[in-house]
Amino acid sequence: MEGKINQTESKINKTKKYHTILADPPWGVSSQRGKNSHRSAESHYELMSLERIKAMPVQDLAEENSHLYLWIPNALLQEGLDVIKAWGFTYRSPIYWIKPRLLLGNYFRNASETCLFATRGKAPVKFHGQPNWIFCPQQRHSQKPEEQYAVIRRMSYGPYLELFARHREPDFDCWGYEAPGGSDIIMPGENYPVPKYSAKALREEG
Repeated sequence: MEGKINQTESKINKTKKYHTILADPPWGVSSQRGKNSHRSAESHYELMSLERIKAMPVQDLAEENSHLYLWIPNALLQEGLDVIKAWGFTYRSPIYWIKPRLLLGNYFRNASETCLFATRGKAPVKFHGQPNWIFCPQQRHSQKPEEQYAVIRRMSYGPYLELFARHREPDFDCWGYEAPGGSDIIMPGENYPVPKYSAKALREEG
C-alpha cells in the first residue's frame, strides 16, 4: 500500500491527533551568516519560507493538551517564537544541544543548537528532573541527535509525531519529504503534499 495516495479510492486518515509533536523545519529565512550558508542548506534539502512554515496547520494535528519541540537555527529565535504562536502553542523553555567541537559563527564560535519547548492547553511534563541540555557529537548535515527521542519520551506523553522526519523512530509517526518508508499522515489541507505515503496513512475501504 505504500506510494502516492489516490484520494478517490482510499480513505485518508486525517483525524489522528498527537500529544507530542517534534519539528525540524527546513528554514529558508536568511540569517547573519549570509548567502553562502543559505546555499549550503539548500543543496541538502528544499527550504521553506517563514510564512509557509507558520501557515502549516499543525494545531489541527495537536491534541488540546499537547507539547511541541521545535528546532531552530540559533540566529532565528524570534522567528521560532513566531512559529510557535502561529501553531497555537505557548513557549516555555529552550533545550540546548551542546557539541564537543566548535563550529562557525559571526560573533561567537557556535557549539550548540537550540530546540524550543512549548505547550498547548494543560500539558504538564512527566518528569521534573530533566536538564535543558543534551551533550552529544555533531551529526551529518542538519541531523539532530538521537538522544532527543529519549528526552521527549521522558518528558512528554504519546502519541508522538515527527514533522520533517529524516529518520524513522519506533513509536513516532512521521511526516515529510524524506520520511523513510513514506509519511504516516496527510497534512490537513491541500498545500503540503509529500511524494510518498506509508500504509499507515491509509484506511482500508469498508
